[in-house]
Amino acid sequence: MAGGSWNVIRCTACSTCHGHRSMGATCPHCGQKLADSAEVIAKVDSASQLRIEVALANTPEQLRETLRARLEENTALFTSEQPVSHSFLSSLVIRSADENGVLKQVTLQALLDKSSPNVDATDLIEMAETQGMLVRVGNGTWQLLE
Repeated sequence: MAGGSWNVIRCTACSTCHGHRSMGATCPHCGQKLADSAEVIAKVDSASQLRIEVALANTPEQLRETLRARLEENTALFTSEQPVSHSFLSSLVIRSADENGVLKQVTLQALLDKSSPNVDATDLIEMAETQGMLVRVGNGTWQLLE
């Protein structure tokens, strides 16, 4: 991410801000193609600045000053007893699926309780869905796509 500048862009479809180098992309939140008229909220030169500006642009006005101070200090916004890697969580999702690639929330939660008690299955499933790793096929059931 070094070199070049980044734009903080507000999607015209969903009004969510995100960072991107150009305007010809799609919104990572809603998937709509960004219009040429999409508002550029800020331009920054580094990934650390981008992280702060995107977070602030998506935060209610009355909370921005406090959030900016915490982000610039690089203070943790929430505590975590033990850091868990993304690859470890992905492997748990894959391991909890059956031979047909079907994942049940209760199976994943049981595996998480043994491996990483500070992670909730619902949160992990939502993350996996947004990343295109899972698709919901029924109540409490998902299909593994990877």
